[in-house]
Amino acid sequence: MKQSQDDFQLVRAFQNGDEKAFEELIKRYQRQVANIIYLTLGGRDIVEDLTQEVFIRAYRSLSRFAFDASFYSWLYRITVNLCIDEIRRRKLKRTFSLDFFSEERAAASEKPSKKIQTPSDALLENEKRDVVAKALQRLKPSHRSVLILREYEDLTYEEIAQTLRISLQAVKSRIFRAREEMRTLLKEYFQERL
Repeated sequence: MKQSQDDFQLVRAFQNGDEKAFEELIKRYQRQVANIIYLTLGGRDIVEDLTQEVFIRAYRSLSRFAFDASFYSWLYRITVNLCIDEIRRRKLKRTFSLDFFSEERAAASEKPSKKIQTPSDALLENEKRDVVAKALQRLKPSHRSVLILREYEDLTYEEIAQTLRISLQAVKSRIFRAREEMRTLLKEYFQERL
């Protein structure tokens, strides 16, 4: 909640002519926007351009920000809408790997470990990320979006409901279904490794 209040202060400052306030919002959310784009569209080559486009759209629209939702929810909608536009425009085959995202996440939460990773461990880890990414790609978009927000962005169910503008019960239901679908899609892969 404090983050939202801080964001609102920055938005108000920007609306009153403080350009530095917008730069601070970019710093806060640039990585999250890039991750959403990467997980939705794949391909590192377009992530930087589309992230920049999201913030250009946000800059142009921020004077009309209504303070009826968190800044992140508002920015997330801009990001998703841009991704949808990009999919339509390019008719992309959405293939992607979670390497970029997973490496960042692992580095952020990594605890010192006495276990040394061997080359074969690294290969297995990369293979597992690829399999999970392909399974994630096969989910319905509504299931994929809630799973990304919950598992990769660490949003609470309430924050997901607000971001997607759906009920809390719909969030719970979609997450449950998405996890069940992922379990089914990944069942064979993980059974083979046991």
